[in-house]
Amino acid sequence: MGDGRDDAILDLGVVGSPGDQPPPEPAERSAHPWRRWALPVAALVVGGLLGAVVADARHDTAELARVGIVSGISNWTPESVDDDGAWVELQLLNIGAQPVQIVGIEADGFHLAPDTGPIEAVDAPVGEWVTVRQDGLVADCAAAAPTRLRVRIRDDGGEERTVTADQQADYGGVAMLWNTECQFGAGYVQFVGPATTSLDATSLTVTLPMFNYSGRPARVTRMVPIAPGLSAAPPELPIEVAGNGTTQVEITWTVEDCSAATAMRGGDGLVEYTVTSGTRQLPEHFPLDADVMVELVRLVTHVCA
Repeated sequence: MGDGRDDAILDLGVVGSPGDQPPPEPAERSAHPWRRWALPVAALVVGGLLGAVVADARHDTAELARVGIVSGISNWTPESVDDDGAWVELQLLNIGAQPVQIVGIEADGFHLAPDTGPIEAVDAPVGEWVTVRQDGLVADCAAAAPTRLRVRIRDDGGEERTVTADQQADYGGVAMLWNTECQFGAGYVQFVGPATTSLDATSLTVTLPMFNYSGRPARVTRMVPIAPGLSAAPPELPIEVAGNGTTQVEITWTVEDCSAATAMRGGDGLVEYTVTSGTRQLPEHFPLDADVMVELVRLVTHVCA
């Protein structure tokens, strides 16, 4: 008690067995624990960013590849009755991500006539309608109707590729032209002018060109010319008319009843006929035009005077 030891510090250490002592942490680990996760996290972030970039690039490429028809065929016409084909104008819409040039179109069920040149390249900005014209389209009526339109595009880098365009059925598509060229229907085999006439003392011979607007062959299996007081000798039947072809039809008129013939009016003359294509038959009629009716009146006047 008075020996001076009361100022000494009693240090017993940590009470407990040696097995209860936790191992000392390495200085570096305890000082910077976040370093254990730095590399994996960085790799994950870089990988995620790269994946996002690739996904965006794929998305942009997919969007760029889309060229859609917004109104189908806006205009078309047969250029001739031979193999020169038809020209067609299509309304197209670029629904991609970048502007492109349209440098060609093609579709199943069609081929290009010989010597048909390339189309004039058309700039197609994003989201704008453009009109593309293709000349020399010849329908292959032995094939099925086309269901897809293929569009050749060129991007800003000069790369060209072919994409399939979406077609809006409500507005038609290139199949409309094929159907018009190849499918048989009303108005496809018609008389077309002008007619030529030859008048003699007792008869009038009228020669009328007949055109088959269809791409498939057809036959005229019945023909009845009609005019009051007159009889007519039609050509030998059937009349074969090739697809997109023309034939000359000759009808010879004679007077049978002067009383009825002299009462004939301007709209009384016509030709009834039936056109057959495959198993389908279609009745048609053709009113004689004013020039032919004038010649018929001249015949009646000459015979019945």
